Amino acid sequence: TLGRGDRSFSGHHGTWVDTDKDAQVFDKAYYEELFTNPWRPRNMGRRNQDWTTGRGDGNPRVMLNTDMCLVFDIEQLVKQEKPCCTRTNGYYPDGMNRCVDREAARRRCPMYSQHDERQVATDHVREMLGGSSPNNNNRPFYTAFAEAWGKATTVGQDNLLPLRGNCERT
Repeated sequence: TLGRGDRSFSGHHGTWVDTDKDAQVFDKAYYEELFTNPWRPRNMGRRNQDWTTGRGDGNPRVMLNTDMCLVFDIEQLVKQEKPCCTRTNGYYPDGMNRCVDREAARRRCPMYSQHDERQVATDHVREMLGGSSPNNNNRPFYTAFAEAWGKATTVGQDNLLPLRGNCERT
């Protein structure tokens, strides 16, 4: 879940989880957030166009097009500046659609068809969920991360030394 965007660095502001504290946890929550929240476009048609969820109270939430396109086929809708929402069937207790934006709530963002070559990305995201969501099974995420980290830090190197056993300041 590590990560956040800061307007002053990237033009995008927020995290993909509820709090800054949650954003410092290393787990698979990012993948759950992609599937479970009603994401809608923000700043559509601008250079810093991204996706948000919720009513805007509390911590700003953010996903980028590159995040959303792991699961949702948004390319044409973004190009045409037609807003959509990833989950259009949820409502707050006061009756407001959880998409919040009325125009986005009228159009559900499509997912990739089984015959689309991009469907493989969605399959991998589902794998990271570790079964039915929500759950506490982070094993698929940790296993994939360890393999990727090993490749990223050792390929072509034969003189690497192990890191110290902890991160305590000396």
